[in-house]
Amino acid sequence: MVEKTFIQRQWLTVRRQVYPVLVLVVLMWVAEMADWLLPAAWTPDQWGIRSRQITGLSGVALAPFLHEGLVHLLRNTVPLLVLGWLVALSGRWLFIRVVFVTGLTSGLGAWVFGNGDAVHIGASGIVFGLLGFLIARGWVARRVGWTLLSVAVGVFYFSTVLSLLGPEPHTSWSSHFWGFTGGMGFAWWLYRHEGRRLLSGTTLEAMRATVSSNKVRR
Repeated sequence: MVEKTFIQRQWLTVRRQVYPVLVLVVLMWVAEMADWLLPAAWTPDQWGIRSRQITGLSGVALAPFLHEGLVHLLRNTVPLLVLGWLVALSGRWLFIRVVFVTGLTSGLGAWVFGNGDAVHIGASGIVFGLLGFLIARGWVARRVGWTLLSVAVGVFYFSTVLSLLGPEPHTSWSSHFWGFTGGMGFAWWLYRHEGRRLLSGTTLEAMRATVSSNKVRR
């Protein structure tokens, strides 16, 4: 059996990491193609989240796969591929968990607080959830690499984060806000102990250095 080269091994690793991201994107595109092909009376867009209506609760699971046309789908596809892959670099199951948690928080947030006259659809709540997770993770875990990534993502998507300051026309602000909040909260829940351990370890080392310095001066 021929041993795989370093580049081949890295490529296989990248493929394994990106698989769940691609699966989610493919499902979104399949749903959009179904929307094009089905008669208007069966359009999937009607299966989105209807705020504070029991019949609209099913949209919490379905809404991320439904979009209002090609432009809406493309606007979510590109950041989902980028942010999703950045999360998946730390593990496929981490990406799946972040998507599940933020999809739930954004969907329930839209159902409870959203505009009752609108049908909330789209994966933007998950996109904001991935964004919130990446921004918060570096600061909570206190790892240099993740902190630099948090800064880079925050700067690059600065205008996107600013959009959370107030609702915009034809957008589900509640879905964006609660997805972002869910991502940040999930990052805190996963890594809060790690950050505390690092901080306590740094403090302990500083105390030891101070004690050693005092001993030398004596």
